[in-house]
Amino acid sequence: MSASIKAFAHGNRGVGIRNHQLILPSVICSTHVSRRIATEVGGVTFAHQHGCAIIGDDVAGIDNFFIALADHPNVNSVLVIALGCETIQGQELAAKLLESNESTQYRIIQESGGVEGTVAAGVKAAKELNAAFPPATLETTSLRIGIDVGREVSVLTELQKALQDAGHEVIISESQSSSADSFSRLAQEKAHIIISFPDENQPTSGFPLMPVINVASNGVLHQAIRADFDIDESAILNEILTLIDSVASGTQTIAEKNNSGEIRAPRVVRSV
Repeated sequence: MSASIKAFAHGNRGVGIRNHQLILPSVICSTHVSRRIATEVGGVTFAHQHGCAIIGDDVAGIDNFFIALADHPNVNSVLVIALGCETIQGQELAAKLLESNESTQYRIIQESGGVEGTVAAGVKAAKELNAAFPPATLETTSLRIGIDVGREVSVLTELQKALQDAGHEVIISESQSSSADSFSRLAQEKAHIIISFPDENQPTSGFPLMPVINVASNGVLHQAIRADFDIDESAILNEILTLIDSVASGTQTIAEKNNSGEIRAPRVVRSV
């Protein structure tokens, strides 16, 4: 059984191992403002290429993806930042979030005095959310652990068994083109933490809401940038449970320290 881990009770989102405030840009045009607000209040955010000029099934699909991120157990509160003229409207997105999560507000750039006005209003709103919704702390021994498989992993079966024997739930996602796609799937599955085995020709990556433990192969690229990885594949069976307990209890992974990674929403329609 895994060691006891300090966690946060985030209402109907569940128990999280991070207490993130998500500054959620509803459209690419609001990512810069979201970044400024997140930097000011210590929140997390991300740049993305979605929210406008989308058609068909992608409108509902991306909307639902953003809702899933806001509903992640590692998230405490959410501030939606919108432009005002995009396909996915910020106020409509926030209204959907409020149906299940009262710790949500939104600000619209075109209604808040432009960039500087929205930054000021957003910082104020984010601080109000933090004050109004302090999480309760508790202890847990069971996590949902995602495994991103981007290459052949000889110890995958043994690793999965070791994690399950320690009381964790394991979700395996194979990378089709890059770890970013796999991370997005695992976020929707509400994984608390990810163990990533990127392809030997791919560098490390991360995800804003979930700590990512990057595992190095013996390949030339991975060994050349070994400092970007948390652990070697050869050591993972002996050391992974200790590392998971440490990261779950607050120790940042290298990807978290470097603020690396990207968000890639699932898309089914090619559009501009």
